Amino acid sequence: MPKYPDELAQVVRSVRTALEAAETSEHERAQFLYDLVREVYDHVKFDVGFPAAMSVERERLGAITDAALPPYGEFHMGRSGTN
Repeated sequence: MPKYPDELAQVVRSVRTALEAAETSEHERAQFLYDLVREVYDHVKFDVGFPAAMSVERERLGAITDAALPPYGEFHMGRSGTN
């Protein structure tokens, strides 16, 4: 695993455990992945920089966020559990 703060390493390790504990569909896993990626993107956009700032990191994260979009017709733009 790459080196980063232990708090983040704990989150990464907890993902598989949580997925194994919950029965999920392909759509739910895709939505979960998108939500995780979107949280990182939002953190960079709103917490690290500011909304008008454009950076190489933000552009790369935007591309990853777009790639993580679930390819389903019933995709909800809100976070998990919201419509």
